[in-house]
Amino acid sequence: MELVLKIFETLDITLLAVLQMTLVVFLAFVLSVTLIRPVLATFQERENLSVLPLEEAKRLVADADAKTRQYDESRRKAAAEGLARKRARLEEASRAERKGIETVMEETNRQIDKMKGEIVAEKEDAARVLRGQVSRLSQEIAEKILGRRVA
Repeated sequence: MELVLKIFETLDITLLAVLQMTLVVFLAFVLSVTLIRPVLATFQERENLSVLPLEEAKRLVADADAKTRQYDESRRKAAAEGLARKRARLEEASRAERKGIETVMEETNRQIDKMKGEIVAEKEDAARVLRGQVSRLSQEIAEKILGRRVA
């Protein structure tokens, strides 16, 4: 303490000046507690009421935009998948229809071939019958023309 008093004496600082400095520090502390901190708290509250909701709104808008993009993308994917499934079903139906047509064509061709065979057989039978009848009719005509029996 003596050292401090010697320093004060050298600097020509009196006890009254030290008391005044102590009083200034005390009043600054009291002023800080009673006035500055409440004013700063008011400024902080004002910022919380004005700036923070704006930032929150911007964040919410950004989230909504991201979710909208995600929804649009998932909707596009679902539409593409649905279209692909529809095309696959159409292609399968087309293949089945072609197969059915080919089956009918094969059956028709078999029936045509069968009918052609039957026609050929009937034609040969008719020709054989006609040949038999031609010789018999020729013999009858010759007998009528000649008036006698021909062997």
